[in-house]
Amino acid sequence: MDENQEREDTSPSIDVTQQKNLRPSQLLGYTAYTFFAGLGANTWSFRNMYYALIGMDLNLLTTVGLVCGLFDLPFTTVIGGVIEKVRLKIGGGGKYRPWLHIFTAVLSFGIIITFTDFIPGNEALHFTTALVGLVCVAFSMTVVANSQFGIIPLMAGASTVDRTRITTWNYRTQAVTSICTSMTSAYILTWFGTKFALPVNYTVMALCFGGFYIIGGQILRRTAKPFDLPEQSTPGGPERPKVKAIDMVRAVTGNSQLLIYLSANMLNQLGTMTNMNMIIYFWQMIIPYTHGIAPSASFPAMYTITQTVGTLCTLAFSMVGPEVGKRLGKKKALWIGMLGSTLSGVLNYFFGASYWLRFMAFTLIITLSNSLWTGFGINYALDCGEYGYWKTGQDNRLVVMSMNNVPSKIAGIVGGALMYALAAIGFDSAQVKAAAGGIPAFVNDTFVRKFMFLMVGLAAICRFCAFLLIRFGYKITDEDAKMYAAENQARKEAAEAAAA
Repeated sequence: MDENQEREDTSPSIDVTQQKNLRPSQLLGYTAYTFFAGLGANTWSFRNMYYALIGMDLNLLTTVGLVCGLFDLPFTTVIGGVIEKVRLKIGGGGKYRPWLHIFTAVLSFGIIITFTDFIPGNEALHFTTALVGLVCVAFSMTVVANSQFGIIPLMAGASTVDRTRITTWNYRTQAVTSICTSMTSAYILTWFGTKFALPVNYTVMALCFGGFYIIGGQILRRTAKPFDLPEQSTPGGPERPKVKAIDMVRAVTGNSQLLIYLSANMLNQLGTMTNMNMIIYFWQMIIPYTHGIAPSASFPAMYTITQTVGTLCTLAFSMVGPEVGKRLGKKKALWIGMLGSTLSGVLNYFFGASYWLRFMAFTLIITLSNSLWTGFGINYALDCGEYGYWKTGQDNRLVVMSMNNVPSKIAGIVGGALMYALAAIGFDSAQVKAAAGGIPAFVNDTFVRKFMFLMVGLAAICRFCAFLLIRFGYKITDEDAKMYAAENQARKEAAEAAAA
């Protein structure tokens, strides 16, 4: 079949893609993991701050991230095939539920290890615990995310309406969770600091919040149970897929639309990662310096205000943005969103550091822009998977969807490497510790300008390149996606009937 061939949507089978079959309780059950994982991640945003406060060298911490990323990236590329091929019986069996059962516990363990200082001042042990914790978290998040992705077509079938309902509800749940954490995270950390000495306060907080991953995973497992059945419950079904390495490679490299989407997503994620790695420093050092105030006035007060306003707007935009996005279509919503995020970065680079309210307002442009397309979520990768299945006749959709994690992994490695650049422009962990809550000596006008370029300027450049890729290279329309899903579903049902 010619991938550029235009088709008129006249097949009666395509009507199935317009049905709403999932109940609200099932949608809530699916999004439960997102909600509780968001609460558990309450601690993760303080990771860099924690290691700076215990005196770990920034270059050493950056090396931890890069070492983990180099192990995690190949793991991410093969885990889709592993889940497709291996069937575990633990946790009730099924294709995806056992993986959730195991790796949400590993994820919780990794969070706790990350924030535990076993021997103060021991750099070798700091490196080891940071690496072990990060590997557990990164590997577990990859497995859990792939399991979440795989459950979507099981629950929704070929219905693109239900697929979008799941991802939209998931996006809105993220917004609700963000409100909860943004209003409380800094104050919770401060409260723990009044009850426990540094760094024990971080360890206790990690113990309290790490368990949320397990709670969310168990709810998702129960929700998926009717759809993700153990293999022995489906006698006469088709033979389990035999996924070979070469099939995985071909499923990715032979899918032009997937490669374009992944490249754009990686550039966009790189912008996000650089911001995430540096935003705490922005509120602890840059704003106090440019505003002539004590760091304690900026963090947690100003930080909490901006986070809360941002997440309230995220929730408001999540109610409207996805509906606008549906009218625009997945492709147009994505490139308009990336163009808006580019504008935000440009404005913040030139004008954001000098006035915190202006920084907050410009950052909200990203929030609004993302609301247009984030509700579609994994559906972009799933559409690419359906396209590949339709084009080749080989069902490698899970392998293709697992590639959706690769951009964030690559962005994490590159974004982590940029922390070396932060050290190169003058950031010194020893001075942060010596400042004892004040403004470190290395912060000056030159440092602020270079810092802003690393945090938001590079992000703007990356997102503009992503916009160009989607605007001019990505070809899958919503009508194409409906047709691929319907024809693939019919093909799958025919194969199952023949095998019975």
